[in-house]
This record gives sequence, structure tokens and C-alpha cells, in this order.
Amino acid sequence: MVKSIQSKRNIENMKIIVKIALVLVILLSACKDSKKTSIKTNHNPESILQEYMFAWTKHDASEIGSFFDQNVIWYNLPSDTIIKGKSNVTKHITDTFMGNVPDMYWVRSGDAFIDKNTITYEWTYGGTFNGQWGSNIIKNKKFSIKGISTTTINEEGKIIAQKDYYDLYRLQKQLERVE
Repeated sequence: MVKSIQSKRNIENMKIIVKIALVLVILLSACKDSKKTSIKTNHNPESILQEYMFAWTKHDASEIGSFFDQNVIWYNLPSDTIIKGKSNVTKHITDTFMGNVPDMYWVRSGDAFIDKNTITYEWTYGGTFNGQWGSNIIKNKKFSIKGISTTTINEEGKIIAQKDYYDLYRLQKQLERVE
């Protein structure tokens, strides 16, 4: 009879353990799902940056432009140029970096630093330049430069500001535009 009582207690204890385990699985599953939702809702800057840079590898200006907010601002430090608005930024930024460089590449290098909705990152940009630079025609000049950008993303996951910093002198030197 004592064994029978212990056996019943063991079965009851096992049922309680199974119920607790089920509750934990459900709670953990809910937490996991809420993290997924949170990332989508908060628009993780690093994920958006990866997708944005991947769009550049496809050399597709309209896909690149799809990452910009209607009121995006692009600041190009070397030329001290500010361009505003989605269509203007899309045209100017893609013309500048893809227009004369059909084999262009733009890849992240080093770590990314994220502060709220702004990500700062190092990159390398290069390819073969074929086209006009000022009054000169440049043909088949390989180049590679490094730079740093900051990209700010809004609540909707769109880029609202991009600031690019790179050594224009080094680029011009590689293209034999300066001595």
C-alpha cells in the first residue's frame, strides 16, 4: 500500500512537472516570437544596412532608392554636398558611385557601431572607372578607397540620413587626376 501511495505521488508529481514544462515552452516560444516582432517593429539598423548594401551589389538604382525615406538627406563630405529628397538622393548617389563604374563594389569592413537608430561603419568602395571626370575622359582605371558612413533609419525602417566620409584625394590620385 505504501508503494501504491508513492507511485500515485510520483505520477502526480510527474504530471505537475510536465505541466510546468509545457508552460515554460509556451512562455519561451512567446518570448522568441516577441523578439522577432520587436526586430521587425524597431527595424534593426544593422539588418537594414546589410540589405541596403546587398542592393548595391545588384547595381539596381530603384532597389537602392527603395531604402530611402521621402525626405532623406545625403551628405557627401569630400564634395561638401547635401542632396535632399528620395528621387534626388537616389539619382545623385547612384550616378556618383555606379554611373562610371559598372563593376563597382561597396563592402563593409570592420565593425559597425550602433547608437539607437544610427549605424556608423567602415567600408571599401572600388571598381574600374570608365567615363568623364570633369573635362577628362578616364578609361579602365582600377581604384579602391576606404571610407566611413553614418546611416540613420526611421521607425518605418527607411534611411532618413546618410553621411559619407572618404579620401577624395586618394581616389583622384588612383584615377590619375592629381599628382
